[in-house]
Amino acid sequence: MDLSKQTLLVIAPHPDDEVLTCGGLIKKIKNKGGKVYVLFLTNGYMKDFSEKGFSSQDERKKEIEKVAHILEIDGWKIAFPGNDYHMKLDTIPQIEIITNIEKGDRISIEEVRPTIIATTQHADYNQDHRATNLAVLSATRPAPKKYKHRTHLVIGYEFTATVNWGPEPFLQRNLYIPLTRAELDAKKDAMASYTSQVREGPHTRNLDQIEYLARVRGASCGEELAESYHIYRHILA
Repeated sequence: MDLSKQTLLVIAPHPDDEVLTCGGLIKKIKNKGGKVYVLFLTNGYMKDFSEKGFSSQDERKKEIEKVAHILEIDGWKIAFPGNDYHMKLDTIPQIEIITNIEKGDRISIEEVRPTIIATTQHADYNQDHRATNLAVLSATRPAPKKYKHRTHLVIGYEFTATVNWGPEPFLQRNLYIPLTRAELDAKKDAMASYTSQVREGPHTRNLDQIEYLARVRGASCGEELAESYHIYRHILA
């Protein structure tokens, strides 16, 4: 696959999901000359288990801007901003999420016409992640290409925070993306910019844990470092 010719659309339930899961792939595609867009579905105020005890919508939006600069993301958008939606995607009618993913303004499948879509997997304890997965699978359903854009590669990314921890078995890892040292460092630098989300070890959002998982996934495919994914669809054309 010639990554210089690829356009990646990452569909992330929340800010930081895109870095934890496919920050290395994002940087690899950008280094090769391809394009990357991120559609965040929601962002809002949230209480959490941290020293401060919460993160705000404005705080996380500023963090996105820093991350977008580090990873050289071409464009991003928050589809459903605010507390009416944050951590409540499972309460929104699926058709609204699907429509935003398919043909929302600026950042959507029809607007950016991606060759690769990366998103969540259903085997996840987080209700927003599961709702996202269902919406993306519906939005990328097979259809004649004369009617809608067809993305040839649709993949589910792996969360450090939810590896093998969900209501269903985790899908087989059948795609590995080898990472260079510089690509993994860029991923870790980007995660460090999410200051409201990064944690001390052994938390799964700790920078060392990101390193450890990359090494394990690298060992799984004969590389030093890697990210792993599940392929939902791959059309060779």
